[in-house]
Amino acid sequence: MLGRKGSGKSTLARHLATKTKRTLILDTLGRDYGGGAVVHDRASLYQYYSQVQHQSDFCIIARPRGDDLPVAFFELCKTAESIWMIVDECDRYCGPSQIDPGLYWCLNYGRQFGISVIGCARRAASVNRTWTANADWIVAHQTQEPIDLEYLAKFMDISGLKDLEPFQWRRHGHSSIF
Repeated sequence: MLGRKGSGKSTLARHLATKTKRTLILDTLGRDYGGGAVVHDRASLYQYYSQVQHQSDFCIIARPRGDDLPVAFFELCKTAESIWMIVDECDRYCGPSQIDPGLYWCLNYGRQFGISVIGCARRAASVNRTWTANADWIVAHQTQEPIDLEYLAKFMDISGLKDLEPFQWRRHGHSSIF
């Protein structure tokens, strides 16, 4: 999911997180996700995962205070099976010319082990091509920067975009329709 601040990408990711089971979330800024066990360090991440890894439903929210937790998060995800991995501010870990090795493995080979990956970033051009090349679908919220549009146009047919109506959230009762 791509889009500028306030465009709805984290809101959509939070909504998707409530619909998934066996979820590992890397909440980079430490304030976007709730509803799970929060860990702040490598030891707590591995300890909690070892307790729940065989359960059918769990949510672990990793909130890093340094650089060691994201590395541990991606290494743990490499060893997991049948999980949803959500990475907020994913461009921090996979810029155009660099990518965390564990994240690279998850993006390229994780599907063989049932690893589904959701990432959020503000700028399309700031995400490593490995991420977009392996994406089944891309959601671009309010993307306006020419460099981001050019980046997306390289691998998407955008000829019909000018005719699309803007997407609107509609709430009915307690659920969102989209």
